[in-house]
Formats: sequence, structure tokens, C-alpha cells
Amino acid sequence: MNEIDILIAAESDEGVRIDKFLLKLLPDSGLRERRRLIENGFVLVNGRRCRSGLKMFSGAEVVLLEAGELCCAVDILAQVKVVAQGEGFGAVYKPEGMHSAVIAGSPESSVEECLPRIFPGQDPILVNRLDYLTSGMLMVACGVQRENEFRSYEDSGTVDKIYYAKVHGIPEESFVLKNRLDTADRKRTKVLEEHAPSERWSSVEPVKNYDDGTSLLKVRISKGARHQIRAHLAHAGFPIVGDPIYGRDDGAERMFLHHREIHFPGFEAICESGWE
Repeated sequence: MNEIDILIAAESDEGVRIDKFLLKLLPDSGLRERRRLIENGFVLVNGRRCRSGLKMFSGAEVVLLEAGELCCAVDILAQVKVVAQGEGFGAVYKPEGMHSAVIAGSPESSVEECLPRIFPGQDPILVNRLDYLTSGMLMVACGVQRENEFRSYEDSGTVDKIYYAKVHGIPEESFVLKNRLDTADRKRTKVLEEHAPSERWSSVEPVKNYDDGTSLLKVRISKGARHQIRAHLAHAGFPIVGDPIYGRDDGAERMFLHHREIHFPGFEAICESGWE
């Protein structure tokens, strides 16, 4: 890794935590972003890795190393767009092939790390995630109070999330997938036979049929689990086109799953997929 910047601590910096001191090198960064850089080893003090709680001392040499987060942030910001913003909440578009959240110990970039730059001064918190291969909207709460508010909406079933999925097969009518999901294995979610609570159901409505035997489905969920729509649809016999885990080896250029709409009290947003 290459050095990006070097700064020597002055007497006035005595006792200042390193995660705050880094503001001198990264004035537009958020506290979480700076702590991740420290924890992942991209900040050296006198040539050694440190902890976020380290207190500075006069003459200390602080080196910021080139990290994947910093290199890729500009590229992410060019692709991530604000879809809607309301009182205390925002929705941003994430393309396929991009991580939603920070992966602990990994230098790979994510939308989450860029949120302080997209919503400066608003304490943005990512409140939902999309799979790496799924496109669509990510919800952002401005502060812990708004985050808790969103969680309460999810728990009460008043969040309406609508996804569009292009699948193999053509269902004759609408249906609801109520199966409970076992997400203990982070790589593959298992569909169980017993029913899940209603806020974990997937309601499916046919939208359009294609000549190649595939179809477009609208899927509504409230409080999703990992891979919920992908696993549910595959279990029902309608795997998503391009899904490398639950689908077929169909050679598709991408996985055709997109988070298109979200509605809850006081907020709504729509983001077209571009391939519907």
C-alpha cells in the first residue's frame, strides 16, 4: 500500500484520540469511516498499527495509507444516486455489483462508507441491505432516533418493499410464499416447511411474460431476511434469471432482481430498474 498523507502531531494535539485527529487528513469523513480505516490497518502511528482510542502525543507521525475505500469512493459516488429524501430519511440507488455495507476486515468498498459524503452532517445510518448482485434502493435513516423509527415500522409490518424479478417460468396467478427461512449459513439460505411470521412473507404478482419462457414478477416484502426473495422464488419453482446460487446456469449478464419501491408512513420512493 502507498502513503497518501503524513502529519506530525503538535503539542496542541496532546490527548486527542486518533479517530478525531484524522479529521485533519480527512475533513469530509465520518467517525465510522475513520474508525474503519484505523481498524483495517490503513493508519500508522510511528510506523505501527493502532486502535481508535489511541491518544495523540507531540511529535507522533501519523501516516494514512492508500486503501480500497479511499480509492473506490469516487467511483462509488459517481454511481450511487439519491432517489428521494424526506424528513429524517433518504433512499439511494445502488447498482448491481456493489456492496451495500462495509465488510469487516475487507478493503472492498461499499455504499455505506460513502453515506457521510452523500448526506453530510446528517448522521446517516444504513437501515437495509441489498445483495451484491441486486440493484435498487437502499434506505438511510438520519440518526439513531430515525433508525429506531424505521425498525418499529418493519416490526409492525407497515413497511412495503416492492422488488421486480425476472424469473424462469411463468406463474398462472398471484401467490404468497410463507416459508420460514434458515439463514445460519451466510452463503445459502435454506427454505423450511413451517410458516414464518407474516412480516417475513413474500407476496408475488405476475407482471409480464416473455417469449423465452421467462416472466417479470412483482414481489412485496415487509421485513426481509438474507436472500429471502431469491430463496423463496427458487423454492416455488421460479428461480431468478442470473442467480448464481439459487438459479440455473443460464449465462445471463446479471442477476435480474431490483428493489424498485418502498413505502412507509411519511415516506415513499420509486426507482426504475431500466430492464423491466
